[in-house]
Amino acid sequence: MRKLVCLLSLLVMCVLHVAAQDKTVTGKVTDEKDGSPLVGVSVTVKGTNTGTTTNADGTFRLSIPSSAKTLVFSYVNYENIEVTVGSRSNFSISLTSKDKNLQEVVVVGYQQRKKRDEGGAISSVKGKEIANLPNASVDRALQGRAPGVLVQANNGIPGGAINVRIRGTGSYLSGNQPLYIVDGVQLNVRNDASFTQSNPLAFLNPNDIESIDVLKDAASAAIYGAQASNGVVIITTKKGKAGKTKFNFNAYYGSAELMRKLPVLNSQQFTEMRADAIFNSSIQTNPAFTYLQAQRNALALYAGVTGVNQTALNGFDQKRVDSFYAALPNYDWQDLAFQRGQIQNYDLNMSGGNDKTTFYLAGSYSYQSTIVNKVDFKRYTLNSDITHKATDKLTVTSKLNISSFEQALPFGVSGSFLGSPAFAASTIIPVNPVRNPDGSYFGLPPTQALAGVLNQNIIAVNDFNSGFQRTNQLVGSLALDYKIASWLSYRSYVALDYRLVQGNLYRDPRTNDGFGVRGRGTVESNWNTNFLTTQTLNFNKTFNKNRIDGLLGLEYRRDVQEAISAAGVGFPSFQFNTVNAAATPESVGQFWTGYKRVGYFGRVNYAYDNRYALSFVIRRDGSSRFGANFPFGWFPGVIASWNIDNEKFMQNVNWVSTLRLRGSWGQTGNDQIGNFDSRTLYGIIGGQGQYSQAQGINYTQLGDPNIRWERNETVNIGVDYGFFNNRITGSVELYRRRSKDMLLPRQVSWAVGQGSVVQNVGVMDNKGVELGLTAEIFRPKTNDGFRWSTTFNFTFNYNEVISIYGGNPFLPGDQSFAVGRSINSVFTQVSGGVNAATGRPMWIDTFGNLTYNPVLRDRRYIGDQEPDFFGGLTNTISFKGFTLDALFTYQYGAISTDGQVNFMLENSARLALNSLINTYEERWKTPGQVTGYGRPINGGAEQAGAQLAIGQSRLWRKTDWVRLRDIRISYDFSQGVLRKLKLNNLRLYVQGQNLWTRTIWLGYDPEFVGAATGIIPQTKNYNFGIQVGF
Repeated sequence: MRKLVCLLSLLVMCVLHVAAQDKTVTGKVTDEKDGSPLVGVSVTVKGTNTGTTTNADGTFRLSIPSSAKTLVFSYVNYENIEVTVGSRSNFSISLTSKDKNLQEVVVVGYQQRKKRDEGGAISSVKGKEIANLPNASVDRALQGRAPGVLVQANNGIPGGAINVRIRGTGSYLSGNQPLYIVDGVQLNVRNDASFTQSNPLAFLNPNDIESIDVLKDAASAAIYGAQASNGVVIITTKKGKAGKTKFNFNAYYGSAELMRKLPVLNSQQFTEMRADAIFNSSIQTNPAFTYLQAQRNALALYAGVTGVNQTALNGFDQKRVDSFYAALPNYDWQDLAFQRGQIQNYDLNMSGGNDKTTFYLAGSYSYQSTIVNKVDFKRYTLNSDITHKATDKLTVTSKLNISSFEQALPFGVSGSFLGSPAFAASTIIPVNPVRNPDGSYFGLPPTQALAGVLNQNIIAVNDFNSGFQRTNQLVGSLALDYKIASWLSYRSYVALDYRLVQGNLYRDPRTNDGFGVRGRGTVESNWNTNFLTTQTLNFNKTFNKNRIDGLLGLEYRRDVQEAISAAGVGFPSFQFNTVNAAATPESVGQFWTGYKRVGYFGRVNYAYDNRYALSFVIRRDGSSRFGANFPFGWFPGVIASWNIDNEKFMQNVNWVSTLRLRGSWGQTGNDQIGNFDSRTLYGIIGGQGQYSQAQGINYTQLGDPNIRWERNETVNIGVDYGFFNNRITGSVELYRRRSKDMLLPRQVSWAVGQGSVVQNVGVMDNKGVELGLTAEIFRPKTNDGFRWSTTFNFTFNYNEVISIYGGNPFLPGDQSFAVGRSINSVFTQVSGGVNAATGRPMWIDTFGNLTYNPVLRDRRYIGDQEPDFFGGLTNTISFKGFTLDALFTYQYGAISTDGQVNFMLENSARLALNSLINTYEERWKTPGQVTGYGRPINGGAEQAGAQLAIGQSRLWRKTDWVRLRDIRISYDFSQGVLRKLKLNNLRLYVQGQNLWTRTIWLGYDPEFVGAATGIIPQTKNYNFGIQVGF
């Protein structure tokens, strides 16, 4: 018995000892990129053989000694990670791919493929990079994130147009926007807005986006044929994943404000400039004219404001004039016209499913107002993705995105409209008040008007006038995937992109534009139906070290646009603002237009031993838009790549992790022309026509049955690299994009009824270099350790016109399109500065001599409007749950002109409107003074001299800029906190946009497209938000 007791005691002690030495830990290992579970990850105690591997759902369970301090997680092609055990018993681990850039999946045209298997030029942006940025449209978020992709805001209107150029401008008359595809639906991105700027991509909530892939070379894009000349942007939205239903809620709130005010003159400075101009002009013909008289004449401009007219002023002596000067009031119209905007966004999504059915459902509300009153954007979206595996062979996928967004209307989108705050706020003479003493608006017709050329009260105009534009859009698709064999499948796909744009504009009879007609109302409805169906046969076969895959397909697309409109004048009062209340119908309009396209395509990809890959692409497209002799065209492509890092001779080159050589050649087409541009068109002429004063018809357009596709041929060579265990990765691209058969207006005799006919008679090149570099400056040893990564991209693009019909050195009627120059070249007279002795402006003539009166032959090339360099720099720093993300963007090499600033550089001389402060401070005043601003002269022109405002080099300036585009600071709560709160994730963040800009541009903003005159500028944005997952 004693022996038994001793034996049991010894056994208990051993058990207690083992229990004291061992403990059990559990956890889950996932892919950092997409959160998917990783199967077979090795989990070991550092320095021992104790370990296990993760199972099918990425989880593990391991008994470890109590003395264990560190767990090591390792997996093929992923970075090893070490985690301190401490008192923890449950671990949530994310592993990072060693070759994460090339292991990513990209969408390349009816297929998804690993980036490492693709040899074309493809840039990718992940949804998490652009999530929660206050961009009304997704194309805006691409800026600075994709090499070769130039993104420019047309203005600061929320939901307004965005200019996107992939590898330069490729056409003179046809469109230059890329093809946009959302979940397989080829969108019609024509801007159908009549009353304000709109963006067809604004229907999509950026937070619903999973990824954006940009096909830049012609070979990769050739699968889309005639639509892909300007590149392809493929947007993939989020999908459901099998597992427990997860909910995610996101909200952010913030404000928008003017990035900068224009420094303008106050009332005293403006009056002094006007007096200088009047005196300098009058003394030339009347030597007895005094400066006191000039001051009196300048003050007479304000008679409607001050109540003191010219007759009364003529009796003022110098002392009284000086007192009158000093007492002039000052109103800052920029402060009065520009407000603080508001930003709000709320979205909720849910996803989940099982092995048969997965789903993703999301809804959102977004609101943005900008710095100008009654310019706002309000959007509602509903997005769904449902995938159901009906049988082992049949899978059904349904995607639906419904949105409705409404925009309040500005007085003017751009231009020198007197009632537009964006144009007039800086140019109204500051002596003008906004309101009368009784609180009513000052300057309204018929009894009052503001002093100066800008004679409309822009605050009242925007208060009284009204209007809206609403866009209802549905983008949906249905796909049936049938697995014929293990290596062969068939897909039937149908899609619809339906857009209805409705607008209502009312010019109030109390304002200048509505007063003369007792109010004007306009309504319009424009609807577009875009139907698409694609039938594809997909194959994928592997044998030994060989892999072959690809597809064959047929596609049909039909696009129809219809619109009706009506306008009326003569409203009984301002309270009636619908067209049916108008006394007199002013116009009624209706139109229909449409086109059809059919295409046949195929692609074959071959790869050997993960080292060599070759792809062949071919498409034949036919379109109703082109001439009867050339309705169809072939578009081929060839892509090759060599994974050098997989060669045996690279096995011992440890510092090279990735090395890949790529090359491609291909052709694509450009069908972004009018639906009837190849046809001869006729129009009705009125009673003053050529048929005995009776109505008849005449030519409005000469057709050509030989009009065919503009053809883009691109040669691309690329290198992907990764060094030091892929701590440094990136790519280099060299390309030449040649645009052949460009459509240009060719002059013909007016005897045929028109002065020109459009033909395929031009050639143009875009050549460039793209660089991408990502460096992990600090890699953490633990998940919450210090991490610092930076990404830089750089693009150089050179545009050159190669040839024009008939050997012409430039396009007749447009010298900006000249052989050997950029498509947007600038030819103008060159400023020769200011004569230091007299203060007169000078120009340089064609012989290099100074002149006061330049002529057309004195024009010369001074630059172009195409940026030479652009790109972005991103830095991400994280530690202990905190993350800092900052994106800088830049653009160099272009020049442009700003009509609004040009008005304000005229020394308040030609027109009675306000000027920039430097025209006052630096104006010529005394002989011998060296300055760039001539003396003010009434009317703007010296005797026997040209107008100061004549088109010349001094009105063109560099638009170079560097900008802090986005910055965000966020905090992600730890797993321990999340477990207590029973949440999957919780993030708080603050962020800003456009907080800093470095530029020499004189206007509101150097980033714009076309003319900057009167555009609503971009804003500084601040917001804070929260993300919750449960």
